[in-house]
Amino acid sequence: MYAFEPSMDFKTMLPFVAFLCVLLISSSDAEQQKPSSFLSNYSSYKNICHKMGWEPKCRTEATKDCNGKIVAFHAILSKRLHNVPTNTIIKFGKVLVNEGSGYNTTTGKFTAPFDGVYSFSWSYCTDKGTNAYLGGYVDGNLITKISNYAQASTWKNTSGHLVIKLKKGNTFWVQTYYVTAKLIHEEYTFLSGYKLSGC
Repeated sequence: MYAFEPSMDFKTMLPFVAFLCVLLISSSDAEQQKPSSFLSNYSSYKNICHKMGWEPKCRTEATKDCNGKIVAFHAILSKRLHNVPTNTIIKFGKVLVNEGSGYNTTTGKFTAPFDGVYSFSWSYCTDKGTNAYLGGYVDGNLITKISNYAQASTWKNTSGHLVIKLKKGNTFWVQTYYVTAKLIHEEYTFLSGYKLSGC
């Protein structure tokens, strides 16, 4: 057992305190204890380390800006679209969920409420003979190109996916490009997105 001299300051002891906390937490054999006993001991060790002024940085930094809030939305096209010109933002008017209030039905754009890595998915349904190009845009830049050309089947769904790091205030939307889309079916066309990390 180590004995500390009264003259040793806390900064000198800090590496040992951190090591002791890790040792205490890792020394509990979970396989030989009941789950309730293991969790109780683990909580007790964490409390001791907290009172001694030592905590892993990741536990506090991860939620300091966004407090663990969920950011997720899913919206469906509310009406069938005909002869959609190029450079038209697709506005998904039927919103099923919009946690974080990032998606705007009026503009058709999602605005990131926090910094982080986001995932977006969209799928659109077209009929026979349709050429349709619906890309994923971030702040006006075409990032992901999705298309179908000279469609032979009666009905067809085409899907796109994008995972991208955004800053707070960056915007994402789905927009037509290259050619006019003859028809986009409302019931099978949707856009969804959520934050993967960052908070």
